[in-house]
Amino acid sequence: MKGRRSGKAAAAPFAMAGASEMGVGGVEDPRQVKQVRELRRLVPCRREPCGLGELFQEAASHIEDLQVQVNLMRMLLDKLSEE
Repeated sequence: MKGRRSGKAAAAPFAMAGASEMGVGGVEDPRQVKQVRELRRLVPCRREPCGLGELFQEAASHIEDLQVQVNLMRMLLDKLSEE
């Protein structure tokens, strides 16, 4: 299922604590930095650090993968419960 993900690297890497794409005028919003850190923890990224745009693409692909897995498990459960 990971084959759907694009191999393109983001132009500007987003460091774990960094804000190169966050904040305005060099000012970081600590809430956004914390949210990005949490998203990085939850979403497997093929390379570290990946850019913020790539992280969002990876998150979308990961969500789709999880949805497929849940649907497959539901189908298996339905089949097994019929017996």
